[in-house]
Amino acid sequence: MMWNLRAISLLFAANIISGFAQGLSVLAIPWYFADIINEPQIFSLTFAAVTFISIFWILIAGTLIDRFPRKNIFILGSALAGASMFIVPAVGFYHGEIPVWLILLTFAITSLFFNIHYPTLYAFGQEITEPKHYGRINSMI
Repeated sequence: MMWNLRAISLLFAANIISGFAQGLSVLAIPWYFADIINEPQIFSLTFAAVTFISIFWILIAGTLIDRFPRKNIFILGSALAGASMFIVPAVGFYHGEIPVWLILLTFAITSLFFNIHYPTLYAFGQEITEPKHYGRINSMI
């Protein structure tokens, strides 16, 4: 039996909510550029730039995960990404439309958040369980 069932349950619930929101962003934005505004090349260039940045960001993220409390990284990362996802629609509501650069920024933030969210999630899952349950907890996540 895993000794920290409440923490694990909360971790799974947070992951489900976060995964749903991230999934919507990552699916809707390419669709918007390809089908709605018919500018897939703008999205493709942004995707290439974000991928290049990710190469370096992943190295920094791994160091942060190893150096600082994982729970704090998890909460801070989620709060920052969540705050940015509230700002974009607020700007759109205020101006009556969302500028293309802000939509691309949303995609970049979401993608870069993936690079720290999942490694932190796995590390935190291991931190709150007994070593004999690491494999099981990681496969459930």
